[in-house]
Amino acid sequence: MQKYMIVTPSVTYALKGRDALRRMGFPAVIERRNGSSGCGYGIVTGADIKKAESILNDASVKILEITDY
Repeated sequence: MQKYMIVTPSVTYALKGRDALRRMGFPAVIERRNGSSGCGYGIVTGADIKKAESILNDASVKILEITDY
């Protein structure tokens, strides 16, 4: 199964996003991300990424980027 990391600007957004995805039955875990673009937190999920992105937008979760995991 393809996995994605949805990068958020803070752990608060990551927690909010994880909870929103889990309420909808999506698998989701939080991981700290260190990279060339700086530190951040991401939500790792193997769910339908378009649907996951829609759920996060509806929950007002800021998304910085979505990458393959």
